Amino acid sequence: MRVKISFLRDQMSANTIPLHHQTLIAESLYQIIDGFGGDRNLFNFSSLKGTSKIQNGFMRFLSSKVTLVLSARSSEQMEQLVAKVFEMPYLAVGKMNLMPRSHEIIQDPEFNTKMRYLCISPMILVDPHKDPEKSQITIDPTSQEFSDILYEQTLDRMEKAGYSEADLNNFAEFDAQPDHEYVQKLNETGKKFARYYRAADGSTMMGYLLPFTLHAHPDVQKFIWEAGVGAMSEQGYGMVDLVKLGVA
Repeated sequence: MRVKISFLRDQMSANTIPLHHQTLIAESLYQIIDGFGGDRNLFNFSSLKGTSKIQNGFMRFLSSKVTLVLSARSSEQMEQLVAKVFEMPYLAVGKMNLMPRSHEIIQDPEFNTKMRYLCISPMILVDPHKDPEKSQITIDPTSQEFSDILYEQTLDRMEKAGYSEADLNNFAEFDAQPDHEYVQKLNETGKKFARYYRAADGSTMMGYLLPFTLHAHPDVQKFIWEAGVGAMSEQGYGMVDLVKLGVA
């Protein structure tokens, strides 16, 4: 289940937050989720969106409207989270106070064996707690290694989520291919598709923001839509959205 919440920024609070702010959102949401006895691992969420300007590693919001997309594998727990958010006068993200105003349920797409996604929060390929050294390395997203690691991450998470061995055996087809033209264009202009991010405990890890096509079983597509792709999804990493027609 997906929900987009629209907030109004409290004009008396800060209008800037760090560009990399998933940890700040997680801290606030964890307090709410823990408060009603929810399971953090069921949730995923986007970065904050709004009219903004990037300055020296910070996002300065130019408008008062800010949105946040939440996703969860449990509709019941999602409904509890949203209800709790709207009971609060504001959601604090760092020194910015966001007052909830409205929300809308985002309908699930039709899940097919081929889906085109873009990242609306950074994708973490390697868990820094499992492989601290490799989590610091930029892996070529056009390589087979990139797709293989993502496959192993996804099946490991699905197994922990309760999928049976028989289910997992049906998910052998998996191939993630980034938009090659997008990657090439970034390389030619000197821009980055991968940057360092921090986990809640301060661990550093490489994260990716790029569009990609995923060939996989529809149940795998549904899992990624609800729970995110890659590692550290419970901390708000790896949320995807569908690539709209006409968008690379």
